[in-house]
Amino acid sequence: MIKSIIVGIICLIIFTSFTEVLGQEENSITSEKNLKEWHAIGVALISENRYEEAIKYYDKILEVNPDDQKALLNKGSVLKDLERYEEAIKYYDKILEVNPDHVKALSNKGISLAWLQEWSEAEELIFRAVELEPENKLAQSTMYQFLSGIPLVSDRDSIYDISTRITIRDSSGNLISVSESSNSRYSPYSFTDKIFEKYIIDEGVMIDGRVYDIAQSVETFVPTDNVAGAFAISPTKYGHVVNVFFSFIPMIFHEPDDKVLVEWTIIKEIT
Repeated sequence: MIKSIIVGIICLIIFTSFTEVLGQEENSITSEKNLKEWHAIGVALISENRYEEAIKYYDKILEVNPDDQKALLNKGSVLKDLERYEEAIKYYDKILEVNPDHVKALSNKGISLAWLQEWSEAEELIFRAVELEPENKLAQSTMYQFLSGIPLVSDRDSIYDISTRITIRDSSGNLISVSESSNSRYSPYSFTDKIFEKYIIDEGVMIDGRVYDIAQSVETFVPTDNVAGAFAISPTKYGHVVNVFFSFIPMIFHEPDDKVLVEWTIIKEIT
């Protein structure tokens, strides 16, 4: 009798263990199948601009696999498109914790930071993505969006004091007009300082008890248009022309064979 009971208990334990193993295998297969389906549904919903519904499917995926990089990236991108930039950045950060060189996460986080006006960090991430994969179309388009989308900052009450003088002479050297900038601006990039440093002519100058570095740029050219109202120092960055320093002047008119002399004086307060 006792022997029969023991044998029964052993059989029950074996059967229970076997059932649990089968259940785990079945759940594993089902989960893998579900993940693929949820990814496909999420992409389809995004293509139809049904973003809130797509988020629900990415949440389901991340419940099963919190480290699913595709789901993290896509959910972040959906949140970015919904202008929920701070939330989006959290998902890009999860990817970058595992893979700091993930180009898509770097690009998307960078443009999200740009929308939050975190220019310096955005610039660093976006240019890093381009440097990692110069031919990557997303990185390239993100960089172009960044460079063309950030507004110029007025030099009033800033670290820069920008002065521009425009002198126009005819082909015989006779003076036609002299104009000076009435409104100057600059780009809030970290490489703006590098462009400034390129033109420095004097450092550590004391003016009214404050210390300044002074930069100058002089350029002469024959205009292609007969009217002008603005001038810029515009270096090329990764194949794109960027207006780093920009000055508006009263509208001037000139002939095709006139010569235009543009003189920049930029003073930066040293803190």
